[in-house]
Amino acid sequence: MTATARKIDATAGNFMTDVVEASNTTPVLVDFWAPWCGPCRTLMPLLDRIADDYAGRFILAKVNTEEQTQLAEHFQIRSIPTVMLVHHGEVVEQFMGLQPEAAIRALLDRHVRPPGEPDVAPPATAGAEPAATGRPEDVVAQFLERRDANAAAAGIEALALAQPDHPALPALRARLAFVEAANAHPDAMALRTALAANAADPAARHALAAHHAAAGDYATALAEWLDLMRRNRAYDDDVARRSLLQAFDVLGEQHELVAQYRRRMASLLH
Repeated sequence: MTATARKIDATAGNFMTDVVEASNTTPVLVDFWAPWCGPCRTLMPLLDRIADDYAGRFILAKVNTEEQTQLAEHFQIRSIPTVMLVHHGEVVEQFMGLQPEAAIRALLDRHVRPPGEPDVAPPATAGAEPAATGRPEDVVAQFLERRDANAAAAGIEALALAQPDHPALPALRARLAFVEAANAHPDAMALRTALAANAADPAARHALAAHHAAAGDYATALAEWLDLMRRNRAYDDDVARRSLLQAFDVLGEQHELVAQYRRRMASLLH
């Protein structure tokens, strides 16, 4: 069966699933346009024709900036048409205004699968990560478990655009902060060595706590942040206290560790 082009109208409501999540298996070319824009009316049929020629090897997503102001503001669209290529949850290419067809095809060819290659996920290899699937918040959680901060950040932003009051957002943002702090200092053994040499090293203690939190070991993470709070409240704008509060967002108010460490924080603060 001959493959067909894949074209969608992208909105704040479907951007997480149909653009960010979909880009993990198929690149998504996002065209930001407006009905009153003359160059947009010239570019759009060109992109449509290219999508037809590529027959499903990429997804063409059209964003009407007049209707989807949240998306336009989020991506800081200042000139239209603006076209972005999203792959593995990140913007990997971008151009503004009209471009020659050959240039657009060259851009796509750097990321799309070759013609004739089956439109299926490649077989798993040793150490390969499976594609993230599920509800948007579950997809972000899978990225966080892999410590893929860039993909998780993109997913959180898309979820916030679609559902600004989504109850999972505080916990997801907190977990992202822990992953980013851990990724900034990836050698946990070196952090332990640094603390053994100097127990007052605030950067090492915070990073090590973040490693524990990213791994789900909140009992150890909370103990490390409380110790840092006791030793050096001023470090990094009171990052220890802020991290404790973020961990409470992840665990939830009913968790026994939250009640325990709220009491300990209160005794330090007062």
